[in-house]
Amino acid sequence: MFRTTCTFLVAAAFVAGANAQSRLPTPSVDYQAERVMETSAGTFTGRVFFSADKERTETEAGGMQSVTIVRRDRNLVWTLMPAQRMVSEADLKSARDPARAPAGEDVRISVVGNEIVEGVATTKHKLIAKDGGAGGFMWFTREGIAMKMDLLQKEEGKATRMTVTLRNLKVGPQDAQLFEVPEGYSKMPALEGM
Repeated sequence: MFRTTCTFLVAAAFVAGANAQSRLPTPSVDYQAERVMETSAGTFTGRVFFSADKERTETEAGGMQSVTIVRRDRNLVWTLMPAQRMVSEADLKSARDPARAPAGEDVRISVVGNEIVEGVATTKHKLIAKDGGAGGFMWFTREGIAMKMDLLQKEEGKATRMTVTLRNLKVGPQDAQLFEVPEGYSKMPALEGM
């Protein structure tokens, strides 16, 4: 579970680096959806909730649930372990590994065309790190929702692929409490290497 979360954060850092240059769409609406993430470690299902500069992802793996809340408005990432009622907190910038994810200016982005993903009209974008270490495709709705990511990262001569697809997309306001740490959670030490 931890390795999957780190892989997802590295991919998110790659995408965020590209987004930093305002070359990829960003969501202009609140939404929620089911999320299916496929990696070499397996397939993980969950949900995603988005509202302005806040995002919540819930992942189920091996009978355990993990919740990650990204608060860009506060530059924080919270990782919740509901079964233990524990939370770790990290600075959003330190939660990404800049040594493994290229900066925005180091990512070439081009529009490939239009495609339907899970019944939703999208525009497909190609992303390639100029150093050749990462790349892939992303599909965005006209509201800037990333309906699908298919990313490949090369590290130490080995390629790692991750695909994330949203299903049953519902656009509309989200409950503000989804993006807060619930009452009664204890803080755990920050995780190293994240």
